[in-house]
Amino acid sequence: MSTSPLLSTANRQRLKASTSIMRALAHPLRIQMLLYIDGCESACVNDIFQALKIKQAVASQHLRVLRQADLVYTQRQGKFIFYALQYDKIGRASLIAREI
Repeated sequence: MSTSPLLSTANRQRLKASTSIMRALAHPLRIQMLLYIDGCESACVNDIFQALKIKQAVASQHLRVLRQADLVYTQRQGKFIFYALQYDKIGRASLIAREI
């Protein structure tokens, strides 16, 4: 599929960002992670992998996807990195999903 010459650079960037968000939300484990973080307000990777009964490496890989989609942000507390939700991004993604 070729890219339309009429698609502006700004629209290409929006499309890329939207694709990243939809890809991040397409995996059931990442949805579970978002729900868990929402219930805790913030959580470190140790909390997440233990609560969801998955391996630490799996949790870290999925958190990376969520971070790249800007659906979560991080805060360092000592030697731990805590993840919290970007509620505004998640809200916008929800609106877009309803339109589809």
